[in-house]
Amino acid sequence: MEIRLAKIYDNFPQGEIRIEFLDEISIKEFEKMDSIIKEIEEFNSIDKLQNFVIENDEQIINFLRQSSTELLQNSHSWNSVGKDEIEKVFYESNRLLLNYLTSIKTFLDHSETKLNRKFGKNSDELIKFKNVTSFFYDNSFAYRFFYKLRNYAQHIGLPLTNIGFTSEYDREINLMKGNLRAYFKSSDLLEKYDSWSIVKADFKNKPEINLSTILYEMTHNIKEIGKCMKEIFEKSLIDKSLDLKKMIEHLKVDEGVPFIAYDVKTKPNGELGDFTTIDIPFEFINSIGLN
Repeated sequence: MEIRLAKIYDNFPQGEIRIEFLDEISIKEFEKMDSIIKEIEEFNSIDKLQNFVIENDEQIINFLRQSSTELLQNSHSWNSVGKDEIEKVFYESNRLLLNYLTSIKTFLDHSETKLNRKFGKNSDELIKFKNVTSFFYDNSFAYRFFYKLRNYAQHIGLPLTNIGFTSEYDREINLMKGNLRAYFKSSDLLEKYDSWSIVKADFKNKPEINLSTILYEMTHNIKEIGKCMKEIFEKSLIDKSLDLKKMIEHLKVDEGVPFIAYDVKTKPNGELGDFTTIDIPFEFINSIGLN
C-alpha cells in the first residue's frame, strides 16, 4: 500500500484545485499518525456536541426576541394578541427547548462514555468529570432542573408550560413596548410528574421559572464542563499532538493544506488514479497547550 503526505491547493482565481504528492511514509508512521488523528477527532466530536447546546440556546433566545417584536407589531390591541399567534410561539418554543434538552443529555452521556472507554471506569479522568457534574447538580438549580426536565419531557409532556405577552404604551418615548415571557409553572410540573427528587424543594420557592434566566445559567454550566473535558483530553494528547506536528510541520511552507493519502493507485498509463484521504486537524494541534 502506497502512503504519502500530500498537499492540496485551492486558492487559484479560476477555482482550480491542484494536488501535490510529497513524502512517502511507512505503514508504521501511517498507523501512528492515524491513531493520533482518531484520538483528536474523538475529542472534537465532544466539542461539537457542546456547540450544539450553545447553538440551541442561541436559537431559543433569538426566537423569543423575534417573536416579541412580531407580536408587538401584530397586536390587535394595546394589551393583547390573538390566541393563534401565542399558540405558534408556544409550539415553536417547545420544539426548540426539546432540542436543547436533548443536546444537553447527548453531550453529557457521550462525554462520560468516551472517558469510560478511553481511561476506564475507575480512572482519575472519569472521576474528575463526575465530580464536576455532581458539583453543578448540587449547586446549580438550572442544572438539576434541566436534568429532571429532560426526563419529564421524554415521558410526560411538553416541557414549557406557559407563554405570556403583554404590551403597554410608554408616554415618555411615545412608543408601544412589549414583553414576551416563556416560563414554567411549578404547580403544573408537580401535578403531572412525581420524580422531581431534590427539585421538589426548589419549587417551593419558585412558583414560576423564567426560561431565559435559567438558559443562561445552564449553558454556562455546560461550557464549564466542556472546559473540563478539554483539559482531560489535552493532557492525554499533548505529547502525541506534538509528535504529529513534527512529522508534518516541514510541509507548512506555503498556502497548500497537507493531508495524508493512502491506497494510492496508478492507472496503466501512469496517471494518478484513486486514493483515500485523511485530514490533519491543524486547528487542534496548533491550539493544544495554549490555554
